[in-house]
Amino acid sequence: MPYSKEDRSTSPMEVNRGFAADLMGKIREKYEDRIRIDIYDPRCPLWIFDLIRFNVRATEVVWVMDGKFLARGIPSWNELDNRIEELTK
Repeated sequence: MPYSKEDRSTSPMEVNRGFAADLMGKIREKYEDRIRIDIYDPRCPLWIFDLIRFNVRATEVVWVMDGKFLARGIPSWNELDNRIEELTK
């Protein structure tokens, strides 16, 4: 049976998905088509090496750009943007 809307809204991962979506929107707004955003499901075996390399868990968001670790969890916009700027110089 699927989870109720109330169950989903109180789930830490559901809340994190909302925050991650907000950050992705800011990335798209600022960087437009200069940065491509891909979302990987850790249950997919195709990404096994990256999942191990970046210690990705199904319970948290991991931000990676061009094979380089940016952040784990939900960073502030300034923190994430600063890391992106560092890697795009």
